Order: sequence, then C-alpha cells, then structure tokens
Amino acid sequence: MQTNIKEYDESFDLTQALQKKGTKEYGFIHLAQRANGSWVNIPIMLAVGAQDGPTLVVDACNHGDEYEGTEGIIKTFEGLDVSKMKGSFIGIPALNAEAFAEMKRYNTLDFVPQDLNRIYPGGTGPMTAYVCSWYCENIIKKADAVICIHGGGNSEYLEPVVLYCGEESPVAYKSREMAQCFGFKVLWKNTRYAENSGIEDEYAYQMGIPCITPEIGGQCTRMYQRDEHKQMLETGIRNVMTLLGILEGSVPANEGVHHYDIDYIYNRNGGIHVPVKKAMDSVRKGDTLSIITNLFGEEVDRVIAPFDGVVIGYWTYSVCPPHGWVYMVGKPVDGE
Repeated sequence: MQTNIKEYDESFDLTQALQKKGTKEYGFIHLAQRANGSWVNIPIMLAVGAQDGPTLVVDACNHGDEYEGTEGIIKTFEGLDVSKMKGSFIGIPALNAEAFAEMKRYNTLDFVPQDLNRIYPGGTGPMTAYVCSWYCENIIKKADAVICIHGGGNSEYLEPVVLYCGEESPVAYKSREMAQCFGFKVLWKNTRYAENSGIEDEYAYQMGIPCITPEIGGQCTRMYQRDEHKQMLETGIRNVMTLLGILEGSVPANEGVHHYDIDYIYNRNGGIHVPVKKAMDSVRKGDTLSIITNLFGEEVDRVIAPFDGVVIGYWTYSVCPPHGWVYMVGKPVDGE
C-alpha cells in the first residue's frame, strides 16, 4: 500500500519547513528508539500557505484517550487549500502518541507515568517529559497562536466548552477572541492562571502566545455524535484561522454564548456512580449531583453542589474511584 508519510528526525526545523510555500505534507518526527527498534514519534501535519502570514498550531491527545481532537485536526487538514492561505496550519493529531496507541490517558513507557498536560515545559528526564520539552522548544515557541484540544476521554462527558485566559493582557484578549469565535456556546474563563502550572495553555501565555483549549465529548458520545464533533472542531479551527487572517472571509457571529468559571468537584468514596444532575442542568448549593453506592446498593457517598451553577461535565463510567473528580460545575461570570 502506497503512503505519503514523511520521516523526520529530532533536528526537524519548523522555520525551515514553513519556507515551502503552498505545500502540504505530513509525517513522523522520530524522537527516541525503543529497545525493539521502533520509534517514539510526534506526528505532524503541515499546510503551508502560498503567502506569508501567522502560524497556527493545533494539537490533540495530550491525553491519549481524547480522540475527538485527532479526528478534527485530520478533517481540517484535508479540507485546506494552501493556494488560498496567508499563513500556516500545523496539526499535531496525537502529541502523546504512545498513550494514543494504548488508548490510555498516560504513556506507560515511563517507569512512573506522567500527565503530559501537567508538566509543561517538560524536561530531559522521562520520555513524556522529553516529548513535552521538544514540542515546546521546536513547535510552540514558533507559533503565533495555539489550540490544544481535549475531551472527556474514556470516562467523562464534557459539554462542548472552550477555555481561555481570563487575565487582563493583550495575550488574554486575543485568546478570548479566539474562544469567542470558535463556535461553542459555553466558554470557560480561566481566572486562576498560574505561572509554572505545567498546563499547556498557561505555558503558552507565559511565552506570550495566545492559546485556547476546546474540550468536547468523550467515549460516551462517540456512538452518536462522532461526526458531529469532528465537524464542530473543524468549523472552530477554521473560524480561528479566519480570525488570524490565514483564511479569507469574515468570522461568523457567535450569539448566545455563556461564560463560566469552572470548578472540579471531587467525591470521597468510590463505588457505583449514579449521576443525578446532567450536562447544562442548573444546580443550587446543596443539591445532590450524584449518588455513589457499594456492591450491595447501599449509599456510601453523595456528591453535593458546593455553590449555585451549571453542570458542564461529569463522570459517566459506571464505577468511580475514591477522591476523583466526578463533576465540573461552572459559576456564571462576566465575559469581559
């Protein structure tokens, strides 16, 4: 079977690749060799516009079980006409490619598994840290804007939501513009930005690069909404490309948007998890969000709303661990 996959080594130079005006190519960047001779890779898709302009980097699968972004990036890349582009689209369909292949959140090549989206800008130690470090130095720092796509993975449902920086700065303003135009109706205003948090979007802000984090779906939605979510992500990415001037046209208005500051709500005891409140349900402080029972049907925990708000996401797997996050509840906030 014929393939057009390119192979690059870790000396890959994005600046040089962006000189190939009006071209599309994709391939694997080889970072390290396993004992069996195969490679640890970062997959990359390059759509370099015929004319100069900004570079947008879009990545997925920081967490290996969050596949919506992977398919959204592929769909976007396939539909781009580089002859009409002023700037470039760089797609990373599975940054944590090892975890992607294992269908798990983490890369088990590490002796002690690490959460890729908690260790930015990485380091020279374990494999996940090195992937992160290489990506930061060679891709993110050369971007004019970044979109990092997440989802509910194997265990959670997430209402389509876009996180943006809630600070007062030019970078924050641009990230808010990107979030507003993406097309989702729920926006997550990050009011708890912290330097050195290890999270990709907050690392990008530190570097002066506007970044947003769309979150969508999860395994529980893929039977019925897989194509819909791919389309929503392609539309959102193209809207941001239009905002940045990479694509021609005007950005469509996104009316009826709601801004929230979202908290993770944790349970105490594990067991059989029975959600009571579902996505976009309004809740009052003290309401029951879910009930957790043991193997005999006896209640062992009850998850209570700590404040008035709206349910944005929740644990959909039938069993939940102790002291895990089982709900995401948003407080309405001013979007300005």
